[in-house]
Amino acid sequence: MSRRTVFLASVALLALLTCAAAVSAEEVIRLQFWSGVPAENGPLEAVEKWNALNPHIQVTYNRYVNNDEGNLRVNIAMQTGEAVDILMSHSANDYEQRVRSGLLLDLSDRLDEDYLFEKIGSGALRWKIDGAYYALPTNINAIFVMINEDVLTAKGLEVPEKLTVEELRELALALKSPEFEYTFALDAGNIHGIIQHALIDVGFVGEDGKSNLDHPNVRLGLETFYKMMYEDKTMPILAVQKATNMAPEQMFLKGELPLYQAGAWRLRMSNDLAQYPRDFTIAFCPYPYFEGYSIPGHHIEDAMSITAHCKYPDAAWEFIQWWAVEGMMALAPGGRVPAHTDAPQAEARKLIVSGAEDTYNLESLDRTYEMENTKLIPVPPYQVLDYINQEIEKYFLGEQSLDDTIANMVKFHNEFLERQ
Repeated sequence: MSRRTVFLASVALLALLTCAAAVSAEEVIRLQFWSGVPAENGPLEAVEKWNALNPHIQVTYNRYVNNDEGNLRVNIAMQTGEAVDILMSHSANDYEQRVRSGLLLDLSDRLDEDYLFEKIGSGALRWKIDGAYYALPTNINAIFVMINEDVLTAKGLEVPEKLTVEELRELALALKSPEFEYTFALDAGNIHGIIQHALIDVGFVGEDGKSNLDHPNVRLGLETFYKMMYEDKTMPILAVQKATNMAPEQMFLKGELPLYQAGAWRLRMSNDLAQYPRDFTIAFCPYPYFEGYSIPGHHIEDAMSITAHCKYPDAAWEFIQWWAVEGMMALAPGGRVPAHTDAPQAEARKLIVSGAEDTYNLESLDRTYEMENTKLIPVPPYQVLDYINQEIEKYFLGEQSLDDTIANMVKFHNEFLERQ
C-alpha cells in the first residue's frame, strides 16, 4: 500500500471518527427539570448521580420558589416555550390549573390506576384529573402532631397512638400550666384542614350533588377549635396569631408549646440542633380525627410531570421513574420519604432524622408513618377553599356566628357546583 493510500485511508478514518463523535454528541439528550425544592436539600445531589449513571440523558436542575409568584413564573415559562421538560408540582391546585391549561402531558399510556395503587397507594388519587393522571407523585409528606414527650411524662401521660378531635382538646387542657401560654397550635394557614378532616369519608359533595359543608363534623370541628381558643385558652386566637406573626414551630422547639400540629416539612428545623437547640424528646401521633371516621392520611406530593412540549418524553419518563425510587433517597435528609413502595422507605425514615435521632421517639415516628386505616383528605377546588378560608376566619375572629359561617359556605359551594 502506497503512502498516499495510507494517508487517504487515515484521513477517511479520522473523518469517520469525527462524524461518529458528532453523532454521539448529538445523541445526548438534555432535559430541564424544575421543582420548588432547594437544590441543596437533595435535588442537586440526585441529579448529579443520575447524570453520572446516564451519560446519554443529561438533566439540569432548576429551582423555582414554591409560592404564587414562583408558580406563575413556571407557568409562563411553559406557555412561552422556555425550556421546561420535567416539572414537579407541589400543590394539587397549581397542578390542576396546569392540566386545564394543556401544559402537562397525559400519562395514561404510562400510568394506570392498578400500578399507582400498588406502588403509591390511594393517595395518588389526589393527582387524578378527569379520569387521567398527568404526574407521578413521589413524596410522602407526612402529617402529624409533634409532641414534647418530656411534658407528657411529667404529667404522668403516655404518647397517644391516635387522637380524636375531642381527645386533642382534652389533652391540651390536661397540659395547661403557668409554664405555657398555649398548649396546642398549628400554622395559621392550615386551619382550614379541620374541615377537610371533617369530610374525610363523605367528601365535599354529597350523593345528591349538593354541598356537604353542613355535615355535623364541620360544626363539631369548628366549635372545638373555637372553644380551645376562647374558652380553654389552650390555642392562640387566630387573629392574635396572624397579627403577631406567631411562629408556633419555633415556640415548640424552644419548649414553649407542648403540642404542635405540623408535618415532615418541620423536621429540617427540629433536626438542626445547632440553630434550634433543645433538651426534650419529640414524639409523634397522627392528625386528630373524628370519632367513627377515618384518620387523615399523609399527603402524597411532589408530583412529577412531563410538559406538553417536551421533545423527549421517553427519556423524561425514564428519569421520573428513577427519581421516584432511587433519586428520592438524596432528599430524605431534608424530610422527604419516597412514596414508591419499591424504594427503601424504612431507610429513608432513618435518614430524615439523621444526626438527631437520639432526640426523637422513633417508635412513634415509625408508627405514625405506617398508620393503617387512614384516608386521604379531600381537596376542594381552589375557589371553594379560598372562600372557606375567608368564612372560617370571620368565625374565628368573632365577626360572625357559626350558623352564618356554615350557611354562607354551603350557599357559595352549591352555587359553584351549579356553574360546573
